Amino acid sequence: MNATSVQHRGIFPYLSADYCFIGLIPAVAVVTGLFAYFNPQYFLLILLLDLWLLGYHHVISTFTRIGFDKSSVFEHWKLLFPLPVLVCIFVYSGYQFAGGILIGSIYLYWQWYHYTRQSEGIAKTYAIKSGSKQFANSPFNRVVFYLVPAASFLYLISSGPDQFLTIPIYTFYLPDSFRSFLICLCLVCIAGWLFTAIKAYIKNEISGLYLGYSLSHFFIYIVSYIVINEINYSWLTINIWHNAQYIAFVWLYNRKRYASGIDPMRRVISYLSQPGRFAQYLLVCLMFSTLTYLFLKWAISTLHEAAGIDLALTGLVYFAINFHHYIVDSKIWKLRKQEISRNLVSSTG
Repeated sequence: MNATSVQHRGIFPYLSADYCFIGLIPAVAVVTGLFAYFNPQYFLLILLLDLWLLGYHHVISTFTRIGFDKSSVFEHWKLLFPLPVLVCIFVYSGYQFAGGILIGSIYLYWQWYHYTRQSEGIAKTYAIKSGSKQFANSPFNRVVFYLVPAASFLYLISSGPDQFLTIPIYTFYLPDSFRSFLICLCLVCIAGWLFTAIKAYIKNEISGLYLGYSLSHFFIYIVSYIVINEINYSWLTINIWHNAQYIAFVWLYNRKRYASGIDPMRRVISYLSQPGRFAQYLLVCLMFSTLTYLFLKWAISTLHEAAGIDLALTGLVYFAINFHHYIVDSKIWKLRKQEISRNLVSSTG
């Protein structure tokens, strides 16, 4: 393991966070996705567990950065109050203009970009802390890092599915020959990248951590979108990966941010982020996310029964929550901010 790596035994007693990001999290996602794919009778159960234990929780994790204390609320009030209203207006207007297919399609394509951007952020963190920044910022590396997810995602949707999880979407058909070309493109890009990366590794220009994480990044997209290649199961696989990544990432950031002890201005989150309290942190977030989404479900049902509001319209709240999450994440995790960079560089080891 790289000398700059920091152990976080409070999460898993025998695994560092590096091994979790590089090996454990993608392995769990792939094994679970493949299990659901070959045993479709368990798909709904796994989907519900993913949403409850990971999906809702990963959205709530964002609020540990912007809304768990007065100081954070004051600092991020624009993200907490005006932004959700604007997002809801956008979602409702889009639905009125073109129906659910527009909102479902925006979600599908934006989700791909959001997931890839998050993965790039983690890769950049490894690059900064392990002296691999020059290689990571090279045009070739950045093109391949995005090209493999883009080509594999294009391969998935180019078979022309018209919905996923019963949500209507815009997709298209491509000839089988072109879809085969996309597979070859992915494999050639990965092979070329690996050849270049190994040479850089031998010259000590990149670390094993950066090399390993980048390979896991390519692996999850190839398996999810090309090997599985069924939109519901593909979505489930990569969603588990993304959600688990985010939950671990936010915990490690908070753990480093409050390493000096409890912050009087942020008592709740700083208390939960102390060593040995990962289980408490998870339970609090899980309780908060469960209560929040149960309340939303109750509110939607009540509005439907009392006012006759279309369940399809009120269900757009869930899309709005995800879109809000995507926007907020793009604002609060910028590595060019000194505080973010300082805590993240030390938090993923």
